[in-house]
Amino acid sequence: MGLLIAIGMEQSVEKLHQVQERHVLQRELREEGLRNQESLRVDFERFALQRKALVARRRDVAQMVASHGKLKLQYQAIPDIGTITLPSQAAWDSAKASGRVALLKDAQTEVYSFLYLQEEWLKSQVLAWTASITEKQAFERQFEPDFSATGKDGTPDLSLMSADELAQYSLILDKEITQRDSLVGFLHYFAVANQVVLEGARTQDEVVHRVDAMLK
Repeated sequence: MGLLIAIGMEQSVEKLHQVQERHVLQRELREEGLRNQESLRVDFERFALQRKALVARRRDVAQMVASHGKLKLQYQAIPDIGTITLPSQAAWDSAKASGRVALLKDAQTEVYSFLYLQEEWLKSQVLAWTASITEKQAFERQFEPDFSATGKDGTPDLSLMSADELAQYSLILDKEITQRDSLVGFLHYFAVANQVVLEGARTQDEVVHRVDAMLK
């Protein structure tokens, strides 16, 4: 009888420990969600500033094409918007690596798996976006008089471009704007899904339905 009581007490203690560990993990995941919410707010602001500058540059190029290269413009540099942080999934990755994900109920595991699947898709969008930035930068450096001397990027001199080069530059700018917009679209979906999870969505289906409703 005493042995049964001891075993029962040991199981109760183990169960209590698991509950405590689950609560710790849930708190870590929620804190990561809150940090992502704030970092996304900053990212959206920075992306908006960048888009405005890219569209202005695209408009300048169009005016140069229309004037057959005769227009004299006050060239404006595209501002450095700072680091785009993108969402973190460090807490989720750590939980998976340590096996602590097993502490969560199946429905909650599905919720976080769906949320961070969006983050995985974001990575491919980031690669496409950075590739378009690299393409634009390589093209612009041909028309930055000081780059060869200083090695520092500045503002390309549009008057140095031929009509064909201006047309090519316009397409390159269009590509970067398009890739940026696609990335922001994915980020917006993640942001809404993250918000829904923070608000307590209990199942993956609930997350999907609530996100769809909010994005209509």
